Amino acid sequence: MGEQIILGGISAEKGDLSRNISDLEDKLAKQVNLFADISRIGTVITSIFDLKSILPMVMESAITMVKAEVGQMVVFKENGEIEGSVCWGITREVTGSIRDNNDVCLWAHIFERGEWLKISDLGNNPDWQLKTGEAHIKSLVAAPLFSQKRIVGAIVIANKIEDNDFDEEDYFILEIITRFAAAAVENSYLHGEALAKQRLEADIDMARQLQSLLMPDKLIENDRLKVTAYNTMAMQVGGDFYDIVQLSRNKFILVVADVSSKGFPASLLMTSTRSLIRAYAVETGSLSEIVVNVNEQLCGDSAALKGMFVTLIMVYLDFGSGEIRSINAGHPPGWVNYPDGRISELKTGGPFVGQFKGLNYSEQTLPLIPGSRIFLYTDGIYECVDLRGKMLGISGVRTFFKENKSEPPENFNKKMKQLLKDFSSDPDRIDDTTYILADLK
Repeated sequence: MGEQIILGGISAEKGDLSRNISDLEDKLAKQVNLFADISRIGTVITSIFDLKSILPMVMESAITMVKAEVGQMVVFKENGEIEGSVCWGITREVTGSIRDNNDVCLWAHIFERGEWLKISDLGNNPDWQLKTGEAHIKSLVAAPLFSQKRIVGAIVIANKIEDNDFDEEDYFILEIITRFAAAAVENSYLHGEALAKQRLEADIDMARQLQSLLMPDKLIENDRLKVTAYNTMAMQVGGDFYDIVQLSRNKFILVVADVSSKGFPASLLMTSTRSLIRAYAVETGSLSEIVVNVNEQLCGDSAALKGMFVTLIMVYLDFGSGEIRSINAGHPPGWVNYPDGRISELKTGGPFVGQFKGLNYSEQTLPLIPGSRIFLYTDGIYECVDLRGKMLGISGVRTFFKENKSEPPENFNKKMKQLLKDFSSDPDRIDDTTYILADLK
């Protein structure tokens, strides 16, 4: 007989104890290897951001580790529709034909209930049927993929190899794999959103650069005229713009305009309006004809404008004839400050453009006197508010203009920017802001 060992009054053969210890060591080693395999699989799965690569990887890992014959994995949209899938020996038609007594298919059941489904003998199950004779499905396990309490997908594994039932170890393996898979699916969405955001930001940055190229340099100076300009957008792109069109050595057109919206729609309408003004300015020296033509053209596209319109002010400087001609289409009034201190308001014209056909516009004529200063702006200048909630208003802008009418352009602009900073306490009230300061020589 073998040697006996007495433990707490219970005797056991030394050989039996050794075999038990060996069995435990084998089981422990098997579990260690299992955890190591699952850990490696999880590391690989969660490092992939391409959904089309994730699904086959998950499917192959699950099939291999639980020793099943066939399987399938699907990814759900938020409404439960299947967005993508990978099939491993079983088609979507087959899984779609696995239905309960209420004729609810397998995938809808998983998505609606968020529960595991375990069927040992599908052919004799009173609650589920395979409604196609083209496939042999005996046992199966289906599990949801949860990500932050939302079901992002599901997996089904069918037909245990050697015709056995799926056991607790298989369920444990599938649970870990589904958690890795859910994290990988969520990561792929986040990665896709990040890439889309990067592309959008790049497109917006390109649009912003292109839009800035459409406007002249912020400082323009020649022997007739010195112009400084300021332009900032509430968003990356916007609807404000200014332009200086030189028709000849002695003739210039100053333009400041404002589209009634923000962002990309406004920037597109701004680009179109600027192009139309420049095109018609070459054809005619009449401001009223330019504005009428621009209005008619924009009204022809009014369906695409969706309620947007454009206010603008144009000033024609003719140093040869000594005239300033202006036209105001629904825009805040501009000002001409003469050397003697007199300020003339530029408000003659008509309604905004882009919504009503057949409108006529009137021009205003003033003397062009060297030493005069012209100020044109958009409503973003005066609609801002300070910390007390007080709006700057047109009267506030006019007072500032009058008090600083003799300041050099550099000082004027510096003070204006500080004024706008003082009246920028409410981010929701910040609008596209543009102005032109023109000194006549």
